[in-house]
Amino acid sequence: MRHMEQGLVWVLWLEPMSPLEFSRDISMTDKTQDRYTLVAIVLHWLIALVLISAIAVAWQFDDAKGLAKFQLFQLHKSLGITVLVLSLARLGWRLINPAPAALASLKPWEKVLSKAVHVGFYVIMLGMPLTGWLVVSASPKNIPTLLYGIIDLPYLPFVHGLAQEQAHNLQELFEEVHEAMGKVTYALIVLHVGAALKHQFIDRDSVLSRMVPFLKKA
Repeated sequence: MRHMEQGLVWVLWLEPMSPLEFSRDISMTDKTQDRYTLVAIVLHWLIALVLISAIAVAWQFDDAKGLAKFQLFQLHKSLGITVLVLSLARLGWRLINPAPAALASLKPWEKVLSKAVHVGFYVIMLGMPLTGWLVVSASPKNIPTLLYGIIDLPYLPFVHGLAQEQAHNLQELFEEVHEAMGKVTYALIVLHVGAALKHQFIDRDSVLSRMVPFLKKA
């Protein structure tokens, strides 16, 4: 029966759908599999990919010099703003399309920890790009930010153009918060990935398959 359901999913993907059918398909959670909606799944993996890319770029800052370092910073800021935009889109989507209910088999502490990690990720996905934007805006150097070399990112007006000492103090504060959030991100990733693997290979439940289409229980 499970193989038949997966076959039907493939048919739905391959057969042409009318705009109304497609809209209904992406805005509904699959009640049989109790998965996230297609839009939520796509946004989840896009954000994960861009966030990890931004972290990987940041790891190269210390070794880069001159123009190469400037270009890395520009790419890092571009990726950060992309994370911010995608996270706002995901948050908006989640408000109108709630996540599936937690599995009944989850222990109370697992539900609490899961909720805390998810909230933590939203704080990071919104807070890190914003604090980075604040660092750039408060900097007295007035270095422009071109997102992917195309879009000019404006400075945030309430911190840009302040007196030099005040701007310097704010810049240092935002940098410290930004770096602290980066360290928290590592912990959240370890918890998130570790929990997903636990559910897949130890608990053998459907938690991971909710976010990974066509994944079978281990």
